[in-house]
Amino acid sequence: MKIHFAASLFVSIASLAVAQPTSDPGRTNGWRADIDTLLSHMKQQHYVYKTKPLPAALTAKAAELKGSVDRFSDERMALELEKLMYYMHDGHSYVLPFVPNRSQTYYLPVQFYVFEDGVFIIGADVPYTSLIGCKVQTMNGISADSIVKDMQTYIHQDNIYTTKWFAPTFLRFRGLHEMYGLKPSSHDVRMELVDRNNRTVHQSVAFVPVTALRGIPKLIPSQLPDSPPPPLYLSNVAKNFWLERMPEKNLLYFQFNQVQDAENESLSEFSKRLDGALSAMKPRLFIIDVRHNNGGNKMLLRPLIDVIKKYERSDSAASIVVITGRNTFSAAQVFIALLDKETKALFAGEPSASSPNFVGEEGNMFNLPWSGAMGNISYRYHENIPGDTRQWIEPDLPVTLSSAAYFENRDPVMMFLIRKFDR
Repeated sequence: MKIHFAASLFVSIASLAVAQPTSDPGRTNGWRADIDTLLSHMKQQHYVYKTKPLPAALTAKAAELKGSVDRFSDERMALELEKLMYYMHDGHSYVLPFVPNRSQTYYLPVQFYVFEDGVFIIGADVPYTSLIGCKVQTMNGISADSIVKDMQTYIHQDNIYTTKWFAPTFLRFRGLHEMYGLKPSSHDVRMELVDRNNRTVHQSVAFVPVTALRGIPKLIPSQLPDSPPPPLYLSNVAKNFWLERMPEKNLLYFQFNQVQDAENESLSEFSKRLDGALSAMKPRLFIIDVRHNNGGNKMLLRPLIDVIKKYERSDSAASIVVITGRNTFSAAQVFIALLDKETKALFAGEPSASSPNFVGEEGNMFNLPWSGAMGNISYRYHENIPGDTRQWIEPDLPVTLSSAAYFENRDPVMMFLIRKFDR
């Protein structure tokens, strides 16, 4: 059984149509039919609702949306369908913000991130690269922080950290900003920013067509031109799994970024290599970093977990610390739940984007017939710790990421752990 790593696989399909509200009866009836089809998919396929009635709040919102089709653009309608998926209450059931049969989708050519001190721009295309490092105060006159907070009430999620993970990507889409008063087909969004010198800046950022956006982007190293080299945790995010030995600190660092075999090494083969490294080095601190791991195939996990358990049994004085974050999801959530259940590992960082037990599964994709909107319906329940009702695994050693630490390419979690376990 697989839990695929693309929790939300955004793939745009270009079209020449322009996203405009219209009272065309064919369009109105088409969208209404798609809403009915979506509800039917939920009822027939979702793990929870195939055996119980759909939530009354969901059916009421769907009826309200049918009456609003003529007022909303196609881009906004895609986001409104996503808002219906919120009522499935799981992070794997979603509708993508694209309508390939209807219109081109537009978004902002900047990348956001939600730090402990607010929403910041961490990446940008030309001509907006000078905005990297700026804090976003408002977008179209609306507080960026309030928009992110609102998403907790309408974006598909397992917990509030799912929303924190997804929010920066949704914040880019024009259809979402229409919900906050932006006129359909607007050319740009006016932003109020605070730059690195604490000066207020007003900047209009033009929307561009979405051409290729696959999945929720993983965190990138600081893009500021004067930044130092990337810290260890951002140095090789694209690699599925890798090790770094720090003999001077008696530490072995294992970054686990995808629950998938690598091109030249299976996860099972890597587990044997990890076993050898642990046996030879006998580190007093073994750090497992899953901050960038959004899942894969949970059936590959057992050899790795057994190696970690073997290491724990071999040295009662050694410490295992698992670093989690908002990008820890799906099969990676299974991994940390099993470690929580079967080992004495400590957890550090921020909570993951899922729960020890959760409804969630990829591979059940659908296309709505009229608009072409794509999505997924979860059809399995993963009970990793029977009876556990926690929404997330609370870190024993909570450490958050500030914008200052990020842009200076510092890793506050590793810095904290090295100080705490220095012997």
